[in-house]
Amino acid sequence: MASSSLQQRLAGTAQAWILRLQWPTGVIPSELPDFETQARRLRYQALGEACYKANIPSLLLGHHGADEEETLIMRLIGGYGGEGLRGISEEADIPECQGIYGVSQSGGRDYTVTWEEKQMIKARDGRGMKEVLPPIQEYRQPGFEYGGVRIFRPLMDYDKPALEATLTNAGIPWVTDSTNSDPTLSIRNAIRYLLRRRLLPNALDNDSQYGSSALRVAANNIRRKFRHRNAQADKLFQACDVISFNAQSGCLKVRIPLSAAPPSDPDFYKQSAARQDIEVEHIGARLVRLLLSIVAPLHHLPLDSLEFATKAMLWHSQNHSYAPGRGTDEFTPQPETFTTGGVLCQRVESPTEGLPLPGAQPFVLDPDYVWCLSRQPYVKTQPEPIRIFPPAQPLKQREAEQGEEERDDAKIEKENEGREEERNEKSKVNSPELQWQLWDGRYWIQLIGPQGKPMRICPLSQNRLSRLTANLKANHYTESLTALEKAIKAMGPPHVRHTIPAIMDDEDNCLALPTLDFRVPNPQSTNSSSEAPALIWRVRYKKVVFPDNVSKERIVALKDEKLEGVKPALLRVAEEEEREKSREQKKWEKREQREKREQREKREQRVKRETREKKWKADEARGKRVRNKLRSRGRESDDGQ
Repeated sequence: MASSSLQQRLAGTAQAWILRLQWPTGVIPSELPDFETQARRLRYQALGEACYKANIPSLLLGHHGADEEETLIMRLIGGYGGEGLRGISEEADIPECQGIYGVSQSGGRDYTVTWEEKQMIKARDGRGMKEVLPPIQEYRQPGFEYGGVRIFRPLMDYDKPALEATLTNAGIPWVTDSTNSDPTLSIRNAIRYLLRRRLLPNALDNDSQYGSSALRVAANNIRRKFRHRNAQADKLFQACDVISFNAQSGCLKVRIPLSAAPPSDPDFYKQSAARQDIEVEHIGARLVRLLLSIVAPLHHLPLDSLEFATKAMLWHSQNHSYAPGRGTDEFTPQPETFTTGGVLCQRVESPTEGLPLPGAQPFVLDPDYVWCLSRQPYVKTQPEPIRIFPPAQPLKQREAEQGEEERDDAKIEKENEGREEERNEKSKVNSPELQWQLWDGRYWIQLIGPQGKPMRICPLSQNRLSRLTANLKANHYTESLTALEKAIKAMGPPHVRHTIPAIMDDEDNCLALPTLDFRVPNPQSTNSSSEAPALIWRVRYKKVVFPDNVSKERIVALKDEKLEGVKPALLRVAEEEEREKSREQKKWEKREQREKREQREKREQRVKRETREKKWKADEARGKRVRNKLRSRGRESDDGQ
């Protein structure tokens, strides 16, 4: 009875979809050398897109303890060590989905945790909200992206036999992938085969003296240390003083603490000097990653790649009492300018002259220097980041394609009648020419241009900027040139002007600078001021995290217009272009109608002529037969006489 009632409740509240993975044309999955990796990528992308369409911000995955053991052994085989053996994360952003809007750290929808939900979380976990929810929240202001799909693995503390027994008692069926039992298909399957048959050393067995696999015990210890280091780095990050951040160019100026040592952690000072140095290195690297991630074009910055940056940013002062090798008299000054992870880091002298520093307690901020972090200038030996937006489609073609998609999704629409209005609105926004694209890992851009003209997003290189200013001078656009020079000067260091996106046409002519909200005047434009121009865009900076003490006055955000405000004007422009095309189309239609009419008349004349000929031939044949009969009768009468 309990199992049937549970099934009834699940049937009344839950809905299920089957997502089918579409492999690229011509690809045979069984012949791929990295079949498991490719399948994982397609699987996560399909799940992420389905979550965004269904307005699901959190995705629960069924990974359990056995999956973690398999992952740990795979990482041992791959040569991982240290924090690489912390196992599977219980909470993270959905992987393999970078650049997919609404799935990867973008497309956020407002969701507020109510008081009742807070009490439920506290009662369930026995912990405070600060421990349950992420300690640092994304920056939710106009011009910045936030949100995205996050994955959770609530079954990591359970083994597979216990889960199967629970489902059996509840009368809930489950599905087993038949390919998981083939040890020759992948490394994970081979490891799973060895674990199930107890072919590994006893220390790795679940029935060992530890009560659990030694690998899982070690992973739990490493995970606990990993969380502690992250918490200490978060405290350091909160103590940083953000002087300014310009989202138009992605330039950050920040004053950071002198020391990465946790002053309020008594366990830290109980360790040996060597262990203290190691902890400072790990905590400092996490702080540097938090700062660089605001500006970096990379989706993820490995901690191993930040060793040089950590030493340069945190251990540049001789007064730093926790620098490695502090027992020696040698001191190697660190460079004032360096690049790492696509970020140019510059140390700028900016003494406070004894003024109090906000948000520094209990940490001591650097009173003499601030760090200017910006996008690293592009190297000629590497390709530029370019995004191509296809030409805008005519309204009739767009409506036809949308209608075809709606017919294909008829079954899904019936299952989601409650979200029909939201899906219809989203189908308008997510038309092919209005989709968001991630440029250079920093800016989400939505662009639509004139019909038949593809647009490109390229960096504003020195050559493009020179041609742009020369064009403005040649056409005597003095006001536009002055506004452009003023905006470029306010962006920050001179090199950042060449790292901002520029909208280019197919002839490499600059049409607009979206982050500066600058549009190049078009002397051939016939649109009045009340109508929208043929080029419309939206731009947002990527999802970032700032210290809680930062004020809005220190952040220069991007202009983020609502798409609904430009839709009518956009449609007017599209309709005007559609009318121009329809006039040309009518000429061709009239010509085709005239040709068809002439062909029809010729066909009718030919049919009439053929009919007359047939009738004439029939009459001639009939007359011939009559004459033949008369002749034959005349001969018969002559013979009778």
